[in-house]
Amino acid sequence: MRIFYDKGVRVQDGGKDVVLDPTRRLPDSVVSHGHLDHLSLGALMTVETMDIMRVRLGREEGLGVRYGEEVEVNGLTVSLFDAGHVFGSAMIRVEDVLYTGDFNPHGGPTCGTCEPRDCRYLILESTYGKPSLSFPPKEDVLSDLLNWLEVSLESGPVVLGAYEFGKAQELMAVANKLDYPVLVDDRIADLADVYNRHGHHLKYSRYREALEEKSGPYVLILPTRKLRRPGSPELREALENGGKSAFASGWCSIYDLSKSHLLDAQFPLSDHADFWDLLWFVDECNPKVVYTCHGYAQELARKITSRLRKRAEPLAKGWF
Repeated sequence: MRIFYDKGVRVQDGGKDVVLDPTRRLPDSVVSHGHLDHLSLGALMTVETMDIMRVRLGREEGLGVRYGEEVEVNGLTVSLFDAGHVFGSAMIRVEDVLYTGDFNPHGGPTCGTCEPRDCRYLILESTYGKPSLSFPPKEDVLSDLLNWLEVSLESGPVVLGAYEFGKAQELMAVANKLDYPVLVDDRIADLADVYNRHGHHLKYSRYREALEEKSGPYVLILPTRKLRRPGSPELREALENGGKSAFASGWCSIYDLSKSHLLDAQFPLSDHADFWDLLWFVDECNPKVVYTCHGYAQELARKITSRLRKRAEPLAKGWF
């Protein structure tokens, strides 16, 4: 079995070849989830990601499968399992190789949870792959965010900034716990419509259509870029009416974004595994070999070797 990086993560067994998260459209490929740095036309993916692709890319090309369903791709057996990262995200199993893609063992209110699986080869995302990159317990962050929302809404509207797919819908689910209107950017609403078609119950209105809802306090969820200084018209309108603003991301655990964004608060809410989650996951999967990729791949590989006594190395590029 050969595993290396070439226009995506390639798993090769003799003349059989599958590409995971390709950087462009390729035959015999599999996509892990619907973030734009992973999404590609013509691939195998979950049915949920297929529907997200229709909104994000304006086309539906590929094969959608259910979690746990086995499919043959170029002679290799492939199956997808919930990655707990975002709606529709999947870990990809190819024979005895497990590729995590972006994953989070804690899951979230708008996606499932990720469970370790025995494998011989583990390909591990390393976005937060060094010891200083750790998060508070997710339930504590969600509780803090909900409390801050409840207090802040007593004096005016609240604007939350987040990535338009995944985190934005997670914030919608949190805000729906309170008895206030939830307004969202059109792009976020288009994606949330997909969630609801798959059985979620997100309650929201599109900002440009919400006149009555803006007569009192409301929660407004916008893409991150609209909180960058000097702020979008929607943000400025809310702030001029006594509103407050916040941003939610795992990077809030190490960066102060108040200089580049108009923020009153920030919350370290991540949809990725942190360093300690990564070590735990490796230990539970008990692979013979670990390949780290993306983010802090070299540092994480060294830590896995020293702490867990397992063979680990960054994913090589090209043939070897």
